[in-house]
Formats: sequence, C-alpha cells, structure tokens
Amino acid sequence: MSIESLVGKILDDARKTSSEIHQRALAEVNTCEEMTEMEVREIMEAAKERAARSAAERKQRMISMAELEDRKEILKVKQQLIEEAFDRAIKTILSLDREAYGTFLINLILQANPEGDEEILFNQRDRDRFGDGWIKRLNQTLLESKKKGEMRMANESRSIQGGVILRRGRKETNCSLESVIGSKRDQLEATVAGILFGDSE
Repeated sequence: MSIESLVGKILDDARKTSSEIHQRALAEVNTCEEMTEMEVREIMEAAKERAARSAAERKQRMISMAELEDRKEILKVKQQLIEEAFDRAIKTILSLDREAYGTFLINLILQANPEGDEEILFNQRDRDRFGDGWIKRLNQTLLESKKKGEMRMANESRSIQGGVILRRGRKETNCSLESVIGSKRDQLEATVAGILFGDSE
C-alpha cells in the first residue's frame, strides 16, 4: 500500500471517528437539553402546586377567621338578647298589680325556708305599698306551713329592685329579685337560649 493510500485511510478513519464523536456529543447535548427541560418543567409544576396549595391554605385561613368572627358576633348578640330577657323578666314581675306581686313575694319568702320571725326589708316603693294587711296574710301563710308566723316589717328600706331581704339577728337572706334571678341564671340560660334561638347555647 502506498503512503498516499495509507494517509488517506488514516484520514478517513480520523474523519469517521471524529464524526462518531461529534454525533455522540450532539446526542449527549440533546439528552442534556431534554433532561434540563424536563427538570425545569418539573420544578415549574412543583412551584405551581406549592403556590396553589399556599393560596388554598390562605383562603381557608381567611374563611376560618371570618367564620370565627361571625360566631363571636352572633354569640355577642345572643348574650345581649339573653341579658335583655332576664331584665325583662324582672320588669315583668315588678309590673304585676299589688295583689299578684304580694302573692309573688309571699311565695318568694316561703322558698327561702325562713324561721318565721324575721324582719322584712323592702325597697322604699314596696315598703310604701305593703302594710299590716299583707304582713298578716304572710304570717297566716307561714303558720299554715308550720312556721312561727311572727314576721314584721323592718324600720328601714334597702336599695334593691324588688323582692325582699330577710333579717334575723345579724343573719340576712337576700331574696331580692336581682339576687334570686342571678342565682338561677346559670341553670336558666340554656332554657332561655332554647326559647329565643331554638338551641341550647
């Protein structure tokens, strides 16, 4: 083989090898580009998903906060209405006519389980309304209930909305309307809420 042929063969082999290397390099570059594009797409998709989740979570938090504020406001209004119901109950009792209110007071005193010889303290309005006739009726009712029947009106009045305060020596039993209704408020609130709102809150 001549030198020219040998050189030609070497050059052909070199060109062939170079072409193969070039093709492999192009294939690797294409593969890298495809992988990079795929990774970018995956990163973008993951970012979109995170953004969507974050937006959904923020929206849910905002909804939850708004619902909480609504519940607080509803509860506040319910509490105000319950308060008004108790105030109205006192006003309704105080608006009873003298006979009905006098009967109410006697029943109130009997529920306090007195000895029957206490002094009765009214507010000034009721002190002016009830006299000996009512005291006599009260004592007769006490006697029928196996009590002493010796109650008397005190020479002083108290600053109460209605009802009475019973005093025996140094001991006082508060049967004022505000005290009696206040003491039963916890057990009555659920009932009042049920009447007002149809629930037991």
